[in-house]
Amino acid sequence: MCASLVGCAFSVSPTSSQDKQITLELFAIPNRATTGQDTLASVQIWATLKKGGNPVGDSTLVVFATTVGSITPTSITRDGLALAILDVTFPATEGPPEGIVIGQALTIHDTLLVDFVTYGD
Repeated sequence: MCASLVGCAFSVSPTSSQDKQITLELFAIPNRATTGQDTLASVQIWATLKKGGNPVGDSTLVVFATTVGSITPTSITRDGLALAILDVTFPATEGPPEGIVIGQALTIHDTLLVDFVTYGD
């Protein structure tokens, strides 16, 4: 048995005029993670943070949370990018999990749907 990760991001538009210049987008690498039964799958969750179309300044704090597994709770940007590691394990007696990763920076957040799909041996 192995699993793959499929991600889908949903952005939330900020409401203030200054915040509308800020964008945050989450994506997963690899977009197809594999794991065997009772083993760990690790996925890089990248946050791209821009203001006015340009990368935000270095050391901007990005906070991460997830409904599945564990994730690096905070990261800081470098060249507008921040990295978190999502680790997920599921028992051989259960199907793979699906869940949500949320990233938040400044006044905005983005959500990434994480869906693991199993394959037969």
